[in-house]
Amino acid sequence: MEDRVRKYELRLTAVPNRFEAVRRITSAHLRYWRFAPLVDSALLGLTELLANVHQHARGSGECVLELRATADRLTVSVHDTDPTPPVAREADLWEVSGRGLAIVAALSKEWGSDPEPRGGLGGKVVWFSLGADPVLPEPPTAPPARRAVAHQRVTVDPLVPAASVRTALPPPAGGEAGPYEPELPDRAYPVAVPQH
Repeated sequence: MEDRVRKYELRLTAVPNRFEAVRRITSAHLRYWRFAPLVDSALLGLTELLANVHQHARGSGECVLELRATADRLTVSVHDTDPTPPVAREADLWEVSGRGLAIVAALSKEWGSDPEPRGGLGGKVVWFSLGADPVLPEPPTAPPARRAVAHQRVTVDPLVPAASVRTALPPPAGGEAGPYEPELPDRAYPVAVPQH
């Protein structure tokens, strides 16, 4: 059977206030392609690649996100206008940045950088691949059986008058609080309340 390739491209400017929208679009495509288990890793790696374009690439920050999925592999790539290849480095313990490519390398099956092919943006392509089996939808099943809760049975005879109902009321102005006894009709039908 032929290996079907799914592909999606999105042209954008890599600025942080647009990253969330790009993550939502990417997540929707991966779930539609039934790669839901890869969503978290793909979004983390994608965010790191976009942040690198924003921080390090010369030029406008214009880039193209490309998602490519086959039956057992997802490749996320970001094409930008800067031809300078990315350099993975080891960040010092107290540095707040510099770990992006290390994160991408840790979560992916493989990653790399290639010169942008002619006719593209004229810079480079940074990519990573995740390997997984797509998750097929579960067959529909009956809802789980509800567990029966045991209640004490209360039998009420509607012809026998019920005990009077008493509730406490706040004390009236200048007087003492007393029980409240509502008037019941000649035939009061008490309500059975389950006892726990």
